[in-house]
Amino acid sequence: MIRRMFKGTECHSAAEQLRKTIEFNDKWPTAVKEYLSQPLTDLNTPLDKLEYLALDFETSGLNAHKDKVLSIGMVEFNLEQIDLFSSEELLINNGEYVNAESAEINGLTPKALADGVSIQQGIERLLERAKGKVILAHSCNIERSFIETFLGHHYQLNAFPAHFIDTIHVEKRFSYAGKTGSHKSYQLSDMRSHYKLPNYLEHSAASDALACAELFLVQIKKLKLEHIKGMNLKKIQS
Repeated sequence: MIRRMFKGTECHSAAEQLRKTIEFNDKWPTAVKEYLSQPLTDLNTPLDKLEYLALDFETSGLNAHKDKVLSIGMVEFNLEQIDLFSSEELLINNGEYVNAESAEINGLTPKALADGVSIQQGIERLLERAKGKVILAHSCNIERSFIETFLGHHYQLNAFPAHFIDTIHVEKRFSYAGKTGSHKSYQLSDMRSHYKLPNYLEHSAASDALACAELFLVQIKKLKLEHIKGMNLKKIQS
């Protein structure tokens, strides 16, 4: 359960303030307790000093309260390199929630998901890997909402203390095309095409996570974000 948030003069993010107010239950999994025990990255950290986890969910729909996570894709990176050996895709054993529309989009069928892990195991693995990192996603509100719904249902937490960067937010805030509204689409494949990135296997969670990491690195270079005075996590987070 969560105590009432306190007011103070420390320069912490709302997410870090929230993390500090959480009281652990001894019955919670180790991955959950360890994630919540570690302070979030300082908001004043420059972008090149951060460690990132690119994240993508494939789901049966966009409503986190009724739809289900079908797969989780993750890959770790920093501004120097993407750790391809860290790429991981977890199929979630939610096959009974697959519908024809989602199966056509992502190719995930009940048979494919039958040997997957439980959503509890999937989220625990995500938390293990997200510890000490900033989470990157394309339209991050999707991943955030599904994580928060899970944590609320299983641990009575009303929010997920984490720092997110959204590649759509970055584009809209820092690029000329984003500021002027000249983009016809903010789909991940269209954004990659805009930056002359190659085609990739869409709607695989691991592939989408990698594609998102590549897009972000190109945005950093093309938009010269590292050269903006005082650029840090606080100025770019979503």
